[in-house]
Amino acid sequence: MALVTTSAFAQTEHLELLQSKFWSGGFDVYSNGWKANFKHGNVFHSTSRHYYEIEIASVHHPKEYRQTQDFGWTVPGIPPPKPFVFGKQNSFMNFNLSYGIYKQLGEKAQKSGVSIGFNSSVGLSLGITKPYYLWLLFPLDDTTSVLRMVKYSEENKNIFLDNFSIYGGGGFKEGITELKFIPGAHLKAALDFDWASYNEYIKSIEIGVSLDAYYKKIPIMILENNIQFFPALYCGFVFGKKW
Repeated sequence: MALVTTSAFAQTEHLELLQSKFWSGGFDVYSNGWKANFKHGNVFHSTSRHYYEIEIASVHHPKEYRQTQDFGWTVPGIPPPKPFVFGKQNSFMNFNLSYGIYKQLGEKAQKSGVSIGFNSSVGLSLGITKPYYLWLLFPLDDTTSVLRMVKYSEENKNIFLDNFSIYGGGGFKEGITELKFIPGAHLKAALDFDWASYNEYIKSIEIGVSLDAYYKKIPIMILENNIQFFPALYCGFVFGKKW
């Protein structure tokens, strides 16, 4: 029995040594939004990985609150109001490119067990703002109003910030040609719980912290204090393969 176990272990070790590269993809839920990611890199003796990571994220201001207007009436030919965020000036996303290292902690897990590792990465972040559009009710006279989709400006500030004049939120495609870019940096650290670490597949849960920092404040909200540092907690699901 001892000889069989040793032989099986040696074969698995040999397989791990042959697995010199890996890829993985995942989805993370953040305390201030969500992220999708893709990693590709090298495996060193199954206990260490060096990789490059690409992430795309939607980031929310701490004071964002979605609401829906209920007028109690509908107009034929006009769709019902969409949810919106009061006082929002821009939607914010970011694109991160990072270099990271994974280290397995402690002894190697058994084939049916779970290994615990530590992930850390650092890199560049490109913040992307897109004007936030609302459907607003512009009065023509005392009894008639017209619906117009507009973004925030100093000229329409009073009506844009009048909750009774807001019909609903605009579509995602609105403002897509008006993007602005803000460069910054990105840091991330996490514990990785991998229940497939002893074979060619990667199936794990990550729990960690991250920080996105930019050279200036990001103009997301109109009335609230905007920030340039975005710390967050997150939990993510990762799947991939070594070869």
